Amino acid sequence: MLLALGLAADAHAYPVAFPARGDSLPNGAYFRATGHTGFDYGHNSWAIDFHAAAFSGSQWSRYESGTSGTANEHALIFGAPLYAPEDGEIIACWRTTPNKPAPGVDYDFNNDGTADPSPMIGGNHLQIRNADGDYIVYLAHLDVDSIPSSLCPLPANRDADLDGWPDDLSKQCSLGGTWDGMITSTILPTPVPVKKGDFLGRVGHSGASDGPHLHMHVKPFSYDAFSRPCEGPSEEIEFVEGWEQMCESVDVTIAGWDPLAADNPLEPWFEIGENEWIPGRPYCFLPDGIGAQQDHNDYDVAATDLHFTTHANGDLLVYQSGGALRLRSYKLETGGTITDQYTVNEGSVLDAAVARPRSTRDVVVSIRGSNGDLKHIPYTVSSTTGQIVRQDGKELSEPAVFRVETTRSPAHDGYVAAIEDSAGNLKVIDYHVDSGLNITRDPNGTGAGGAIDDVAITTVTSGFDGVVTAEITTGGLLVVRSFEVPAAGGVTWADTFVTLVGADSVRVDTVPVGLTEYVVTSVQQPTTGNLRLDTWEVDGSGQITWLDTISAGEASAHDATPTIAGGDLISAMRDDAGNFRMIGWRIDPFGAITRHATRSLSAVTDTAIVAPLGSGQDHLVAARTDTSGELHLFSYGAAFMTTF
Repeated sequence: MLLALGLAADAHAYPVAFPARGDSLPNGAYFRATGHTGFDYGHNSWAIDFHAAAFSGSQWSRYESGTSGTANEHALIFGAPLYAPEDGEIIACWRTTPNKPAPGVDYDFNNDGTADPSPMIGGNHLQIRNADGDYIVYLAHLDVDSIPSSLCPLPANRDADLDGWPDDLSKQCSLGGTWDGMITSTILPTPVPVKKGDFLGRVGHSGASDGPHLHMHVKPFSYDAFSRPCEGPSEEIEFVEGWEQMCESVDVTIAGWDPLAADNPLEPWFEIGENEWIPGRPYCFLPDGIGAQQDHNDYDVAATDLHFTTHANGDLLVYQSGGALRLRSYKLETGGTITDQYTVNEGSVLDAAVARPRSTRDVVVSIRGSNGDLKHIPYTVSSTTGQIVRQDGKELSEPAVFRVETTRSPAHDGYVAAIEDSAGNLKVIDYHVDSGLNITRDPNGTGAGGAIDDVAITTVTSGFDGVVTAEITTGGLLVVRSFEVPAAGGVTWADTFVTLVGADSVRVDTVPVGLTEYVVTSVQQPTTGNLRLDTWEVDGSGQITWLDTISAGEASAHDATPTIAGGDLISAMRDDAGNFRMIGWRIDPFGAITRHATRSLSAVTDTAIVAPLGSGQDHLVAARTDTSGELHLFSYGAAFMTTF
């Protein structure tokens, strides 16, 4: 992918991720730029000044609706969190410069009513040297004290007057031509490593700034003969992992506008690299939290009914192939490389679910056998080689069921199953698993519900140890139930919430956000073709409260939405065109849900599922089937954060 910030693509454009996330701005606001202040893209300077803007229906505005634009806090971009656009190390920085008083208002250090120039142009800034050591990514005008001191550990004596400005603004560089030195008092004695996606600070109004905004440029880097850091003129930037569109003032109404929809009333959004910029014209950005593809394995086997379970030492994929059960272990290596480990082929099944009942990599697969009976099969999975061994003689067999879903137990070694029994009704059953992988059905109570057409189950542990089921009943009702599962075992009903959403399939997950958790249901609505997500809170007594809802757009099928610690969640779906799509969501501390990432991929014929961050903890793993029904496994970089 290549996005040239100029009239034409340049072979020397520097590829880098956008330094923010899709949820860095309020809903409806987008990063917006025309180039560097006073210049078009590539004309005299490749630097970019980013503001934020929202479209009111007739024009774009940089300020929050209902505000006068006379305070820094009114600007949509002010305080927006920024994240490292690549791996590298911070070699120079400053973080204590005060913000200017307001947009369009200069400093007045002497309080004499006369504007004073900024002693340091960049104000609070970061200079990040890339991993190869030959380029600097520069981010400037950040908010005062928003850069963590751990990233910018400057000695206090560099600001002896304690006015927020460095005492020494000199630059030294003996390289000739256009090379320039850095401000010596901002150079760190020891560079600070930073990883792509790390929180860097927030957008402010410090230094030579006309209003709250982010300045970004990329320059070649080198040391001179005296080991002093030097940088050359700015070069073209190639953004990756996001979306962009031209966003000029157009007299249209955008109520209900999905910015990624092909028929939005402004301009179509293009995946970055698909649309060449036009100098002087404003463009908007929607950064993407789902990174570029890292690895891809083709298996040349048919697959349906895909399930993941993850562990720090490697993941497990469970699926059906030709109606038979298959287990496949793999591990994510450095850089997102997928290394296959072991495969087990079992007999015919009608349905399958998988749970990891202990802290080990071992699993229990719950199946509907070819005769419809429910059977629980334990497997040991080696944490080193991934070898999968069926534990014969330790299976537990039970009467016939119509469907089965499982989740780990919240309070003991084991798992909890949600089944549709032979009468078509919901049953929730607790199972204990000991160190020898012996399975015991708990006799101390069974949860129950009415007739169901689909069911999903998830574990909750934040103040309430239990499980939550999401059911679709005849007529399209979504029923959310909570059940307590104590350490002693058993299942006790706690609460039920019923809502009419007109759905025919459901998934449910638990998203940790800080010290709490939220439950997220995703349902497919056949009348509209939309995939709908809802957030729910479960309090300490198991009482359920609905919080928020959002649409993912049209979908012809969807699968699980596994979670990532810190409030991130990924939906895997097959859109109305039959293509596989991953959508990233962010759950805030109050349970509100916003969209911050989308990645559209190739056509699929069957279900698709996305795993949580795998054993590498910095990659996303997806399995899907192509138009021939054959299995593929992919890994992607991720720019998700665990803190706000």
